[in-house]
Amino acid sequence: MRRYRHIYTIVVVVLFVVGGSLPVSAQYYMERGLVRDGNDLFERRNFRSSLNRYNEALEHDSTSYEALYNRANAYHHTRKSSPEDSTLTAETAFRNYEQIAADTLLSNTQRAEVLRNLGESLFTEERYEAALNAFRESLKLNPADRETKYDYVLTKRIVDQKRNAQQQQQQNQDQDQQQNQNQDQNQNQDQDQQQNQDKENNQPNEQPQNDQQSGDNNQQPNEGENDEQSNEQQPDAGETPRPEELTSEKERMLEAIQAEEDKTQEKIKEGEKAILVRGKKNW
Repeated sequence: MRRYRHIYTIVVVVLFVVGGSLPVSAQYYMERGLVRDGNDLFERRNFRSSLNRYNEALEHDSTSYEALYNRANAYHHTRKSSPEDSTLTAETAFRNYEQIAADTLLSNTQRAEVLRNLGESLFTEERYEAALNAFRESLKLNPADRETKYDYVLTKRIVDQKRNAQQQQQQNQDQDQQQNQNQDQNQNQDQDQQQNQDKENNQPNEQPQNDQQSGDNNQQPNEGENDEQSNEQQPDAGETPRPEELTSEKERMLEAIQAEEDKTQEKIKEGEKAILVRGKKNW
């Protein structure tokens, strides 16, 4: 009897303890059951249904690391399989991973695994710089993870190639810009030289014109003289002679008159000699 009574006592105590913690245990079992269902659906690549199971599991235990982590993975794969669904965004997937990785109560191995998956999600979205940072942070927490090392090396190679391509493109753009500037400067210099050359070429052309004009001005009196000479050669009837014409004719007339006067004076002197009276003046 004592033996059964002891067993009963023990049974009563166990029932009391289990009964007092029944709500917590029920939530735990519900959360564990939903997570297992979600995992089975995830393995069958039914990502949307698995996502729903993990959300239901978190309603029973919002701190469940497995439910949070698997939900982030299910969300990422659901988005990949249904890219046309606008309700599924990459930012939400990244935020789910970042929220888990920020939990300092997790072990370094757990956080490193979350950061690695964050890096893979970013890599899928071709956000290589951010993915490289995620892999780097993951390796700080778990340097021995070979898979993360491979992801880091591959991503770094892509990032370096893109950086080199960008630098080369920038250098090409700078070279093209410098060449364009040099071409513009050369064109401006050529234009300036051409303008200066045109000015120099125009200066001699202008001087002969001025000389020609001055020559024309100088020739105007000559033309007048030619006109006068032509007028002298062919005077019009009734036209008044010019002073130059009177002077030449008068000189010829004066010479003729002077010659006759000289002859007359000689004759007079000869006659006076014949009737000269001595003792009187000869005037």
